[in-house]
Amino acid sequence: MANPEVLVGQQVGRYAVIRHLASGGMAELYIARQQAVGGFEKPVVLKILQPRYAQNPRVLAMFLDEARLAAKLNHAAIVHVYDVVDEGGVKYIAMEYIHGETVADIVKRGLAVDRYLPMEHAIHIVSQAAAGLAYAHDRRETGSRVIRIVHRDVSPTNILVSYEGQTKIVDFGIARVQDELREESGIRPGKASYMSPEQVRGEGADYRSDIFSLGIMLYELTLCQRLFRGPAKEVMRRIVEETIAPPTAIRRDYPTALEQIVMRALEKRPEDRYQSAEDLRHDLEEFLDDSGLRSGNRRMAIYMNELFKPDEAPNPQAEAAGEPEELDFDRRAPLNMRIEPAAEVAPAAPVPARHPPTPVVARPAARGATSASIASLHDSDAAKTKAHAKGSWILIATVIALGIGTMVFLTLR
Repeated sequence: MANPEVLVGQQVGRYAVIRHLASGGMAELYIARQQAVGGFEKPVVLKILQPRYAQNPRVLAMFLDEARLAAKLNHAAIVHVYDVVDEGGVKYIAMEYIHGETVADIVKRGLAVDRYLPMEHAIHIVSQAAAGLAYAHDRRETGSRVIRIVHRDVSPTNILVSYEGQTKIVDFGIARVQDELREESGIRPGKASYMSPEQVRGEGADYRSDIFSLGIMLYELTLCQRLFRGPAKEVMRRIVEETIAPPTAIRRDYPTALEQIVMRALEKRPEDRYQSAEDLRHDLEEFLDDSGLRSGNRRMAIYMNELFKPDEAPNPQAEAAGEPEELDFDRRAPLNMRIEPAAEVAPAAPVPARHPPTPVVARPAARGATSASIASLHDSDAAKTKAHAKGSWILIATVIALGIGTMVFLTLR
């Protein structure tokens, strides 16, 4: 639609549109309010298909079918889909409203205010995302038939963390529609930096493709360094051909047990990777327990609320260097997060700063104090004169005494 703001204040089905939230590749997002009898109100997010796509019968059918499928998912780590509507020429999805931030925004904010995401919280986020993926991958219909819903676009912008510390995966159910639209334009599906090798080659991507994408996120979040970045063609070539450097090659104190988990998730061949997101989640939780690291929704909520509190002033230079859609670690990451820490050297003693002398400023005396000040000055001058005279007489007496003593000595000799 030409102006997304035209729907603000309007009624769309049973939802009152409050404000425009964002524009996506194929839909507009709005915050809306569902109202019912008895004063019932519930905030939701409306994802309204853009008119140019709503007029494409094939895209429309896929959009509605996939959204209805996603509406069947009911998991704490997946944003709930409440409603799928085709009404009056407007096609939209009503979804759960999450008061939180994307992982991309959490990283950006953490770097800007020098409070980067701790390793235990990064693992907690990925573990919860893996739990959500495992549920979708193993979703069963009536008759125990496994549906195998694949996300196909797992990335930092599609994973949220609420201010209660809960991880949420968004855009389940419409990724296949986006794939079709990209393929019609000759573009491979998914964000290039988070694609699996099989996605790059245009092969059938199953649930293990999501595991590879989540492995990229785990690598980046725990190392504070991008894995694949650059022009899309170069990135896709590297994903297929390049050997991934193990985390200890970048940071020698990186935990070996965690490195094994990361590298297994990033195996080039799907059959060599984790064969389920649940196995990945289990290993991450075991690592947290064995290493003594502590995270969880409560600790994550505390971190989130402190990180995004209004009085936390970001570094303006770091904010200006940010990239809206991708993680940008390299320019802003603390040095000790990117390279092996150097041996500690005793700091040199600081050189005291030289300051110009403070000028003496004459201040006028207060009224009524002028005479006393002048008298005080005269008394001071008189005292100085007496002290000077006394010192002179002592010197003269000393010289005379030395002269007499010399004469006596010479006479006796």
